[in-house]
Amino acid sequence: FWLKLLEAIGLPLGLMANVRGEAGWQATHQKAFGKERWPTLLRALRGPVEHVAFLNRFLSAEQQAHVREERQLSDHSAIPLACTCSGPAPPTLEDGDLEADVEGQQVPQAASSAPQGIDALLLEPTLRSCYFMDGASVLAALALDVQPGNTVLDLCAAPGGKALVLASLLFAPTGLYERSRESSGLLVCNDASRLRGQRLEKVLSSFLPTELLEPGGRVRVTVADAGGNTSAPLSLQRAGPYDRILVDAPCTSDRHILRQGKAALAHWASGAVKANAERQFELLKCASMLLRPGGVILYSTCALSEQENDGVVAKFLRKAGDFKAEVLGEEGGIAMPPDADRTTFGTLILPDRTAYGPMYMARLRRS
Repeated sequence: FWLKLLEAIGLPLGLMANVRGEAGWQATHQKAFGKERWPTLLRALRGPVEHVAFLNRFLSAEQQAHVREERQLSDHSAIPLACTCSGPAPPTLEDGDLEADVEGQQVPQAASSAPQGIDALLLEPTLRSCYFMDGASVLAALALDVQPGNTVLDLCAAPGGKALVLASLLFAPTGLYERSRESSGLLVCNDASRLRGQRLEKVLSSFLPTELLEPGGRVRVTVADAGGNTSAPLSLQRAGPYDRILVDAPCTSDRHILRQGKAALAHWASGAVKANAERQFELLKCASMLLRPGGVILYSTCALSEQENDGVVAKFLRKAGDFKAEVLGEEGGIAMPPDADRTTFGTLILPDRTAYGPMYMARLRRS
């Protein structure tokens, strides 16, 4: 419909990406994904987000078994640390226990009432037993390839789902690696917004043991703007250099915009996509200032636009000089879904061909 409308008013196809509003959004992505695929992808984007359950690995084996039984969880066949839920569906926004983040995920809030069910059995009863998120978000955190003892920075960490995965990889005694809570390593979770930083702290404290978050603990929260500066913020430099940095950059969040409805789509503009890409490049540049030689950056967005994905990575690789893009699933790290789209520099997970997404990710290693 939108493509026919634009053609009817005589707009050249080459200029469609500059059209504002829903018409421009539709035309831009139809051109990128093709007339045959776009309607199917659009239907998938409008559909419900497919969540996985991220089980709290800081619980004892006995406690985890109780959670699995009560919530009917089983290990995901393709995503380590994630579970599928064969019982009642994850809570929805109407349940009052969740709020949507900018990626359209659903995020548990810290408990404010007396614990019930399995939560009443926990040694630290205020901790959540599960966290529901898009399965692609778990894959993005795993793709960073965090190793025991690493110093890790989550540069744009709010609302905190991927940070929980990283903390579990580093410190959980029943995560992918066997270790005690005294294991070495450090996780710094940063966000540019003080309000989002407060929300981040709330999510972390609802899931992680208190000793990790205490002053001098191994999980730290900072609030610093990492974009557009000639040097990295001092608060981030103090804990560096880092072995691994996750740059889950703020982006257009197309699925979230679409699910908000026509009012949100009316504000879409190609100029905003360009501005996002410029900001994302600055975030990558900041991350490179903080990374040690041989270290890894995982760049991710939930945007559909190539301009915010491969376009940002291409510009960064051209200007940085001492980085290379690694093929996800072939050069270490987690395997990508077989039906994910392979791009020039990374992988794009989309909900028409997988159960999850959108999620773009590219792994960049410093020489």
